[in-house]
Amino acid sequence: MSHLRELDGFQLLSGVLAVIAGPIMLANGSPAGWAFLVIAAGVLVLLAQWALVTGVAFEQPDAIHVVLCVLGMLFIGIAVIYLTRAANDLPAFFPGYDADSGSFRIIPGVLSLSVGAVAVGRAVAGVRTSRPEH
Repeated sequence: MSHLRELDGFQLLSGVLAVIAGPIMLANGSPAGWAFLVIAAGVLVLLAQWALVTGVAFEQPDAIHVVLCVLGMLFIGIAVIYLTRAANDLPAFFPGYDADSGSFRIIPGVLSLSVGAVAVGRAVAGVRTSRPEH
């Protein structure tokens, strides 16, 4: 059976359009956070489509890997907030909130992004593929 029959055109088209639309959004002056989110979503959809078509099967991850991934995504979400909002627009409970400041808090954003990327990277590196039995 051809793998192309398993290919879903809607997801493929959505992923390609998202990867193309992200840089166009950046060029037109849209907020960078949204443009990069669209690009990342498109890449994720294309990777998921590739995994489905090629028949990649994954072993169930340990609880440690799940916790690492969740914490990493939480830190990445915090980084997006820090990097896309001024200090006066941050939630009041965030460190660095200042009602009178319009500056961005870059250092906490970069630190949160680094911690989140390392945690997600470590969680993904621990996931193993299993060969499907024929």
